[in-house]
Amino acid sequence: MITLVILAAGLGSRFGGNKQLAEFGPLQLTLMEYNIINAAKAGFTRVIFVIRPELETLLRQQVICRLPEEVEYDFAFQSFDNLPTGCSIPPKRSKPLGTAHALWCCRQLIKKSFAVINADDFYGEQAFNILLKQAVNTPTDYLMVAYQLQNTLSDFGGVNRGLCQFNKQNYLTTIEECEQIKANEQAINGIISNTQQDIELAPHSLISMNCWFFTPDIFSALEQGIVNLLSSIEENKLVLNAECYLPAVVMEQIQTNNKKVKVLSSHDAWFGLTYPQDSKQVDEKVTALLNKKE
Repeated sequence: MITLVILAAGLGSRFGGNKQLAEFGPLQLTLMEYNIINAAKAGFTRVIFVIRPELETLLRQQVICRLPEEVEYDFAFQSFDNLPTGCSIPPKRSKPLGTAHALWCCRQLIKKSFAVINADDFYGEQAFNILLKQAVNTPTDYLMVAYQLQNTLSDFGGVNRGLCQFNKQNYLTTIEECEQIKANEQAINGIISNTQQDIELAPHSLISMNCWFFTPDIFSALEQGIVNLLSSIEENKLVLNAECYLPAVVMEQIQTNNKKVKVLSSHDAWFGLTYPQDSKQVDEKVTALLNKKE
């Protein structure tokens, strides 16, 4: 079985609700359902939904009943009860621990290599095809599908993206989380998360949209990242609501364990949800894609 993990536990604070369950296009499906359809065509046969416990009933009513017949599914729950041994959450914290913790929460359901995507992004058909094709050629590598920055921005506010640098063989060398990326008439600007430095970004920069293919050794790295995060918060080295980002854990694997991460580039359209105003554009784009296929 080839597994696709969908990170669907987000609070959708900027969107104003459960954006992972918003429906679009003439079929009135969620973005994760369009991704599942494309993934199934490529050869994925199992989906793991990482969700908050309170979303299970809604997901069963709205999404599970519409899954392709050939696709099996499981749930993994991201909660503060699911932590590495010896860890605890600061008393005043209510914000989730981030994408690294979300993925770690499904560790007991996975034994083989697997793909990961966000629930509120549309990745196109090509991403799933090139992941499985490359996985055959380099079975011990991590893989990442990258998109051009200029094609992943919102007209309605800042977005967070993972900025990628890679060598001549297309192996990832650095990935930095950048926050509040916005475009104006003159430039695209953002803030590097770790240093809070303001930077100008090139429109064609390749960025990570959390479309990955991992081997199971990622889970021990994720666990260590969570432990380090909570320890740093406790020691006041990080702010209370700091998160453990999946790209940061990948970078740690590259730097400390010489893990290779092959960067693949998709030419398909990407779009996603950050703000409620994004909904109209996403609906129009989904409708246009489906009409084009007819």
